[in-house]
Amino acid sequence: MRVLHLFSNAKWTGPAEPALNLCVALRGQGVDADFACAPDAGASINKVVETARDRGIEPILQFHLSKHRRPIKNFLDRRTLAALLIKRDYDLVHCHLDNDHEIALRPAERRAMPLVRSSYEGTGLAKTSWHARLLAGTAGLIEPSQQAEEHDAQVFGFPRERMRVIPNAVDVERFDPARDVPDARRWLNIPHDAFVVGIVARLQPHRHYDDLLRALKLLVEVCPRTHAIVVGRGTRQDTVGKGPVKTVGLESVVHFAGYVEGENYVGTLKAFDAKVFLVPGTDGTCRAVREAMAMAKPVVAADRGMLREIIDDGVDGIVCDGSPEGLFRALRALASDRQYARTLGRAARAKALEIYSLDAQARAVRDFYGRLLETK
Repeated sequence: MRVLHLFSNAKWTGPAEPALNLCVALRGQGVDADFACAPDAGASINKVVETARDRGIEPILQFHLSKHRRPIKNFLDRRTLAALLIKRDYDLVHCHLDNDHEIALRPAERRAMPLVRSSYEGTGLAKTSWHARLLAGTAGLIEPSQQAEEHDAQVFGFPRERMRVIPNAVDVERFDPARDVPDARRWLNIPHDAFVVGIVARLQPHRHYDDLLRALKLLVEVCPRTHAIVVGRGTRQDTVGKGPVKTVGLESVVHFAGYVEGENYVGTLKAFDAKVFLVPGTDGTCRAVREAMAMAKPVVAADRGMLREIIDDGVDGIVCDGSPEGLFRALRALASDRQYARTLGRAARAKALEIYSLDAQARAVRDFYGRLLETK
């Protein structure tokens, strides 16, 4: 089975790593998967290209694959794609973003080749005429959640028999609590016996940081050994984060780690006792939740987006209403009973290994490919 994956963005956006990881995992499942992405990242380093090479994939770089629709560049990409589909005798094209989906429609149709789309919208694709047109020419749709499947079936009339809910995966070997990684508590000067609440999110007003700070203020009053780590950056970090932290008197216990990547990121997650997730961001599939679960960390999540589908409340994490009081009650339950927190964390790790691993995702996607090709 030969499959070409298209990714129309040069930036390391939310779907970039999942799309690339899927190609790597599919190769491990015996699928001949190629990965084509944008060759030009302007003045920036093309992290998509560099990461693909680091993970053993030499990307195809003969397309433009612009993030947004560009009539001339898209025309040239369609012509290039049409020739490549013949030359390499692909069985199927797999798209990940709107513009690569747009580019692939006509060449795949002319070859009578199944076209698959992965959606990274946890609650379903936006109701637009563009999406309706894209889906009309799509053989199979991979959804990140039951909520998204229901939405897209009802809004676009997409046939349910050609949809499959396959959760986005994380690298459970990289995100393994048993690994020796940098000690974030040490470089942030956090006591080893502190109860550490972590959050990974851009510092923007819509990310509900004010609710978290109010909950932390309440928590510190009853659990004085509480500390918090904020991982992320943003243009509003002073007004959303550092300023309000100082105003409520939490500057000694809230630590701003900034943007963290690589092994330092894994080490930072390992430093958490619990992770808070308040609202889905640019990645509607909430991959950061699965990363924490793989690290055996219980997640306290607001009941927004598809979060309730990821976390089994009271089993491998806690789902609350997202209010300061709701967050406080959930975090207090974990801080006051560390054994309970560890029990939820172990269950989270077990779920990640069973459901959210790259191998599990790749097997499901490979089987979905096979079903589509059988009905071609």
